[in-house]
Amino acid sequence: MKRSLRGSHIFRIWGHKLFANFLWKMDKRSLAGGLSLGLFVAFLPTIGFQMIIAAFGAIVFKVNLPLALLACWVTNPLTAIPIYTAEWRLGRYILEDFALLKETFDLYNMEGRGVRMILHGVYIWTGSFVFSSVSAVLGNIGVRVLWNLLSMIREKTKKKSAENMKGII
Repeated sequence: MKRSLRGSHIFRIWGHKLFANFLWKMDKRSLAGGLSLGLFVAFLPTIGFQMIIAAFGAIVFKVNLPLALLACWVTNPLTAIPIYTAEWRLGRYILEDFALLKETFDLYNMEGRGVRMILHGVYIWTGSFVFSSVSAVLGNIGVRVLWNLLSMIREKTKKKSAENMKGII
Protein backbone atom coordinates (compact mmCIF):
# COMPACT_ATOMS: atom_id res chain seq x y z
CA MET A 1 0.00 0.00 0.00
CA LYS A 2 2.85 2.39 0.76
CA ARG A 3 4.19 2.08 -2.78
CA SER A 4 0.85 2.93 -4.36
CA LEU A 5 0.69 6.16 -2.36
CA ARG A 6 3.88 7.63 -3.84
CA GLY A 7 2.25 8.97 -7.01
CA SER A 8 -1.12 9.81 -5.46
CA HIS A 9 -2.75 13.17 -4.86
CA ILE A 10 -2.63 12.60 -1.11
CA PHE A 11 1.16 12.11 -1.31
CA ARG A 12 1.51 15.49 -3.00
CA ILE A 13 -0.35 17.08 -0.08
CA TRP A 14 1.33 15.36 2.90
CA GLY A 15 4.51 13.99 1.33
CA HIS A 16 6.73 11.76 3.42
CA LYS A 17 4.58 12.13 6.54
CA LEU A 18 2.51 9.33 5.02
CA PHE A 19 5.42 6.96 5.50
CA ALA A 20 5.90 7.57 9.22
CA ASN A 21 6.08 4.27 11.08
CA PHE A 22 3.29 5.11 13.50
CA LEU A 23 0.79 5.31 10.62
CA TRP A 24 1.47 1.70 9.63
CA LYS A 25 1.81 0.10 13.09
CA MET A 26 -0.18 -3.03 13.78
CA ASP A 27 -0.51 -2.82 17.57
CA LYS A 28 -3.64 -2.68 19.69
CA ARG A 29 -3.57 1.07 20.33
CA SER A 30 -2.90 2.05 16.73
CA LEU A 31 -5.51 -0.31 15.26
CA ALA A 32 -8.17 0.66 17.81
CA GLY A 33 -7.46 4.34 17.21
CA GLY A 34 -7.50 3.92 13.43
CA LEU A 35 -10.86 2.15 13.49
CA SER A 36 -12.32 4.70 15.90
CA LEU A 37 -11.15 7.60 13.77
CA GLY A 38 -12.40 6.03 10.55
CA LEU A 39 -15.82 5.25 12.00
CA PHE A 40 -16.14 8.69 13.55
CA VAL A 41 -15.39 10.34 10.21
CA ALA A 42 -17.59 7.86 8.31
CA PHE A 43 -20.75 8.95 10.08
CA LEU A 44 -20.16 12.68 9.69
CA PRO A 45 -22.02 14.20 6.71
CA THR A 46 -18.75 14.85 4.91
CA ILE A 47 -18.96 12.34 2.07
CA GLY A 48 -16.40 13.23 -0.56
CA PHE A 49 -13.94 14.57 2.02
CA GLN A 50 -13.88 11.62 4.41
CA MET A 51 -10.61 10.11 3.25
CA ILE A 52 -8.81 13.45 3.48
CA ILE A 53 -10.19 14.04 6.97
CA ALA A 54 -9.29 10.47 8.03
CA ALA A 55 -5.74 10.77 6.63
CA PHE A 56 -5.21 14.10 8.38
CA GLY A 57 -6.64 12.67 11.61
CA ALA A 58 -4.41 9.58 11.41
CA ILE A 59 -1.34 11.82 11.10
CA VAL A 60 -2.44 14.08 13.97
CA PHE A 61 -3.54 11.27 16.33
CA LYS A 62 -0.77 8.85 15.24
CA VAL A 63 -3.06 5.90 14.52
CA ASN A 64 -3.19 3.24 11.81
CA LEU A 65 -3.77 5.01 8.48
CA PRO A 66 -4.99 2.07 6.33
CA LEU A 67 -7.64 1.06 8.87
CA ALA A 68 -8.82 4.66 9.29
CA LEU A 69 -9.19 5.02 5.52
CA LEU A 70 -10.94 1.67 5.19
CA ALA A 71 -13.37 2.36 8.04
CA CYS A 72 -14.46 5.69 6.60
CA TRP A 73 -15.95 3.76 3.66
CA VAL A 74 -18.83 2.58 5.87
CA THR A 75 -20.66 5.45 4.27
CA ASN A 76 -20.35 5.26 0.52
CA PRO A 77 -22.66 6.14 -2.38
CA LEU A 78 -24.79 3.05 -1.63
CA THR A 79 -25.12 3.49 2.13
CA ALA A 80 -25.04 7.28 2.50
CA ILE A 81 -28.75 7.98 2.00
CA PRO A 82 -30.05 5.45 4.56
CA ILE A 83 -27.35 6.41 7.08
CA TYR A 84 -27.84 10.16 6.71
CA THR A 85 -31.62 9.71 6.88
CA ALA A 86 -31.29 7.79 10.13
CA GLU A 87 -28.95 10.47 11.49
CA TRP A 88 -31.38 13.22 10.49
CA ARG A 89 -34.26 11.40 12.21
CA LEU A 90 -32.22 10.89 15.38
CA GLY A 91 -31.17 14.55 15.40
CA ARG A 92 -34.77 15.63 14.87
CA TYR A 93 -35.94 13.35 17.66
CA ILE A 94 -33.31 14.70 20.05
CA LEU A 95 -33.90 18.36 19.24
CA GLU A 96 -37.67 18.44 18.66
CA ASP A 97 -38.92 15.98 21.19
CA PHE A 98 -36.82 17.63 23.86
CA ALA A 99 -37.77 21.05 22.45
CA LEU A 100 -34.23 22.46 22.63
CA LEU A 101 -33.96 24.10 19.25
CA LYS A 102 -37.62 24.77 18.60
CA GLU A 103 -37.93 26.95 21.69
CA THR A 104 -34.88 28.95 20.61
CA PHE A 105 -36.39 29.61 17.17
CA ASP A 106 -39.75 30.47 18.75
CA LEU A 107 -38.07 32.81 21.23
CA TYR A 108 -36.48 34.85 18.45
CA ASN A 109 -39.56 34.52 16.23
CA MET A 110 -37.54 32.91 13.44
CA GLU A 111 -39.34 31.24 10.53
CA GLY A 112 -39.07 30.74 6.79
CA ARG A 113 -37.20 28.59 4.31
CA GLY A 114 -33.73 29.65 5.51
CA VAL A 115 -34.54 28.71 9.08
CA ARG A 116 -35.87 25.32 7.93
CA MET A 117 -32.63 24.70 6.01
CA ILE A 118 -30.58 25.57 9.08
CA LEU A 119 -32.82 23.38 11.19
CA HIS A 120 -32.36 20.38 8.86
CA GLY A 121 -28.59 20.92 8.95
CA VAL A 122 -28.60 21.03 12.74
CA TYR A 123 -30.70 17.82 12.80
CA ILE A 124 -28.26 15.88 10.63
CA TRP A 125 -25.15 17.18 12.43
CA THR A 126 -26.65 16.36 15.83
CA GLY A 127 -27.60 12.85 14.74
CA SER A 128 -24.29 12.29 12.99
CA PHE A 129 -22.35 13.35 16.08
CA VAL A 130 -24.23 10.75 18.13
CA PHE A 131 -23.73 8.04 15.46
CA SER A 132 -20.04 8.97 15.11
CA SER A 133 -19.33 8.99 18.83
CA VAL A 134 -21.10 5.72 19.56
CA SER A 135 -19.55 3.89 16.60
CA ALA A 136 -16.05 5.18 17.46
CA VAL A 137 -16.33 4.01 21.07
CA LEU A 138 -17.78 0.62 20.09
CA GLY A 139 -15.13 0.15 17.39
CA ASN A 140 -12.34 0.95 19.83
CA ILE A 141 -13.69 -1.42 22.44
CA GLY A 142 -14.26 -4.12 19.81
CA VAL A 143 -10.66 -3.98 18.56
CA ARG A 144 -9.27 -4.07 22.10
CA VAL A 145 -11.47 -7.01 23.13
CA LEU A 146 -10.63 -8.93 19.94
CA TRP A 147 -6.91 -8.19 20.38
CA ASN A 148 -7.00 -9.46 23.98
CA LEU A 149 -8.93 -12.61 22.98
CA LEU A 150 -6.46 -13.37 20.20
CA SER A 151 -3.55 -12.78 22.60
CA MET A 152 -5.07 -15.22 25.11
CA ILE A 153 -5.58 -17.83 22.40
CA ARG A 154 -2.01 -17.33 21.19
CA GLU A 155 -0.67 -17.74 24.74
CA LYS A 156 -2.69 -20.92 25.28
CA THR A 157 -1.45 -22.32 21.98
CA LYS A 158 2.15 -21.46 22.91
CA LYS A 159 1.75 -23.04 26.33
CA LYS A 160 0.21 -26.19 24.84
CA SER A 161 2.95 -26.39 22.24
CA ALA A 162 5.63 -26.04 24.93
CA GLU A 163 4.00 -28.80 26.99
CA ASN A 164 3.87 -31.08 23.94
CA MET A 165 7.55 -30.42 23.26
CA LYS A 166 8.40 -31.38 26.89
CA GLY A 167 6.53 -34.66 26.42
CA ILE A 168 8.55 -35.44 23.28
CA ILE A 169 11.93 -34.68 24.87
